Amino acid sequence: MFLPSKIEKIRLILPKIYYDKAITLLGELGFLQIEVLESESKKILKDFKEIEFDKINRYGQKIRSLENSLIKQKIINMDIKNLQQVFHEADKIKIYEEVNEIKKEEEKINASIKESDSVMNIVNLMKDFKHDFKILNGTRIDSFLMQKSKDNNSFVELVRKEMDCECIELENAYIFTIEKHNKEKLANLANKEEINLIKIPEMKGKIPEITDVQQAKIKKDRERLSELNKKLEKLSKKYYGLVANLKEYLDIEIKKTSVIPKVGSTDYITVIEGWVESKKIPVLNENLNKLTGEQFILERIETKEEAPTKMENPVSFKLYEFFIRFYSIPKSSEIDPTIFFGIAFPIFFGLMVGDAGYGATFLLLSFWLVHRIKHPPKKSHIPRKLAKFVKTIISKNSLMMIMKAIIPGSAIAVALGVIFNEYFGFSLPYTPLFDVTKRVSTLLLISGWIGVAMVSFGFILGALNAVYNKKIKKAIGRVGWLLVAWGIVIVGLAVLHKESIGFSNLEAVGSYAAIIAGIILVLRSEGTQSLMEIPSVISHILSYTRLVGILLASVILAQVINLIFVSSLSDSIPFIIGGVVILVFGQLFNIVIALFEGGIQGARLIYVEFFSKFFEGNGNLFRPFKIERKNTANVYVKNVKKN
Repeated sequence: MFLPSKIEKIRLILPKIYYDKAITLLGELGFLQIEVLESESKKILKDFKEIEFDKINRYGQKIRSLENSLIKQKIINMDIKNLQQVFHEADKIKIYEEVNEIKKEEEKINASIKESDSVMNIVNLMKDFKHDFKILNGTRIDSFLMQKSKDNNSFVELVRKEMDCECIELENAYIFTIEKHNKEKLANLANKEEINLIKIPEMKGKIPEITDVQQAKIKKDRERLSELNKKLEKLSKKYYGLVANLKEYLDIEIKKTSVIPKVGSTDYITVIEGWVESKKIPVLNENLNKLTGEQFILERIETKEEAPTKMENPVSFKLYEFFIRFYSIPKSSEIDPTIFFGIAFPIFFGLMVGDAGYGATFLLLSFWLVHRIKHPPKKSHIPRKLAKFVKTIISKNSLMMIMKAIIPGSAIAVALGVIFNEYFGFSLPYTPLFDVTKRVSTLLLISGWIGVAMVSFGFILGALNAVYNKKIKKAIGRVGWLLVAWGIVIVGLAVLHKESIGFSNLEAVGSYAAIIAGIILVLRSEGTQSLMEIPSVISHILSYTRLVGILLASVILAQVINLIFVSSLSDSIPFIIGGVVILVFGQLFNIVIALFEGGIQGARLIYVEFFSKFFEGNGNLFRPFKIERKNTANVYVKNVKKN
């Protein structure tokens, strides 16, 4: 639980005739991260060659194109045995050309409808133009349309001043008629002034005639589109299920070819190497036995390579793996800090918020956002610019992870808010179990002890991690830093309590001994330069006092906002309105600050002050070769859990 899953490197040797079946089996199991052969293996093996790759790729493109063209239908899963069956079924489909012709005609009709819509938009802007449109264009002249707005009146005067043109003012637009050789000059003026000009197409007739022609054209085009759609739907009902199944099978075969450069062979055997979880090796053995009739060799490879990392945490803490991956992937040989983050972050967040009203707001916001991301509405009422801005800085999945992580912290904030009697900075008529503003020194002491506990625990984890990896020298250094930290803490407490720090105080003597012993251990394991880190140890412990600082800032700001509001109620109406505005916007501002400060500072205290004592990171995620199926049935593995 506190360590990633144990992963070993293995070598699989089997008859070449079983290669394709073995790769399919490995993909269906999803156990093995296939790697390029080690240099020793490469010396005696040739590259494996897949003779059917070009054929698979050709059929894959053909079927994929057909699936994209057809209308989605309900799919009935197929039991496909082999590639030859896929090729045979694909050859039986005789609708490729027919579907292509339908799609081409659809594109032409849609272009025609778009053109007609454009003409109708132009006509609507020129609804008070009473003349025949043929006068607007000719062998020597072109006409352009500009929609009226407050910002483009000066452009009309500029055009009249700069060039010879005929300008007609309509109710909603201006028409500029110019000689053809002046088109570039007009375009340059429009670009300079950021004006959008629309070229009036060559047409004959007055507006009613043009409208009738275009509407009739659109109607005819839509009727033809409907006919084509019915034809395509009929073909889709007959063929879509088969095409989708064939496409999935071919996509899997193409994915299988991606491992070919990593595989070696002779004329008779195939060799595959990769990483696998130790606990999955017996299942892998069992399935290979069934496949080959025990005609294979599976051996463990002794290697100094760092294995990839498969994080393995309880379901309730899986969520926090997102934050660890954001920081750095743990190495396979070091402690996975996910659980520690999952325990500490909600506590820190809840303590820094410390208000039942704010905590409840964050709870509701989190539940709403998670539901909205999972079930997006057909039409969003959030301003497009705001939604676009949010998408540029964070993905939907990341936002959902953050909101889920805030939920337990928000619940803690509600509980602490009840204890502190803080509800958006207001107090309910009961005596708080703990008054934040009156017991600041106690809170600072608590935050200091939290800092001592976190830093000490970090050093302990660092020592354990080093012992596990047989790095005894490094473990001694971590113990040394632990002694230094506790020695400084004991001296600091004596100073705070105004006790003697001379040799008459046995505690002080013990702390000096701990500091000296710690420095000696650190010097022997990490060298003299490491002593520069002593101020960092002190600052990391004191850094946890920001838990109280942020809490106090939020509480006091809320109380000041509320005081201004309450004071305004006894004044005139303008002052009351001003007080309400200050209350609403002030509380909103404080809510945003509490959310960001609680989230960012809570994570920072863990990343910087805690992780730096034991966590190295820079690991690589375990990415086994997997075959994912939706439609086709597994060939060799039935109902086996992959992860």
